[in-house]
Amino acid sequence: MKNLRESRIRAGLSQGELAEKVGVTQPTISNWERGRGDPSEEQRILLQIVLGIDHSAESVPDASPLAAWLSKARMAKGWSVPELAHRAGVTPPSVYRIEAGVTRNLRAATRAKLERALENSMPTDAAQEVAEEAEVEGLGSLEDFDPHNDPERPAEPGIYVLYDVSDRPIYVGEGRNVKRRLKDHEEKFWFKRPIVESASWIRIEDDQMRKQIETLLIKFLKSNAVINKQNVERG
Repeated sequence: MKNLRESRIRAGLSQGELAEKVGVTQPTISNWERGRGDPSEEQRILLQIVLGIDHSAESVPDASPLAAWLSKARMAKGWSVPELAHRAGVTPPSVYRIEAGVTRNLRAATRAKLERALENSMPTDAAQEVAEEAEVEGLGSLEDFDPHNDPERPAEPGIYVLYDVSDRPIYVGEGRNVKRRLKDHEEKFWFKRPIVESASWIRIEDDQMRKQIETLLIKFLKSNAVINKQNVERG
């Protein structure tokens, strides 16, 4: 069903919560969102009432299950973004980026901090959506983190990408310890906001594979990798 997933997420509902309101099962909602079957006319009307779906709209901007859960849980507590950030031990910009849909997947430790502060765990089906969205087949999950917040930096082997304020990838790097590599960048003139605004990474233990993927990504980004260009081929 067109726009169902995006409209559900923007309404702050998990698949299970919407299923309860419509009187169906969570797998049924999942199937509708994947185009595997359609709701009845009565169910369509109910969905439109619950979600405010505009069937005349051509599209709905991509929505973030993580953002929907966090903003809903925070507002239920009556907290501002800075209040939540303080209680969870994360930075306010990190929370803003999550709720704006920029950060779409979190390191497990960061999510655990937010869940403890809110006393609210992300619904299982919503967490599954987040995981599926970030999954790179055969490698694992791509996770977002704040490159300027040392405790959030992963002290593990992997590939990392740095983005500027407009979410353009500007640097691709690899290392046996991503945190240590980022520490090296701190002395560089460009490693500051808004040039480096956000980051994501994926765990890859094999040294050769990391270097191959790093080279491939830099070649793919070409001139968009405005800082790290050592492997860009010029034609």
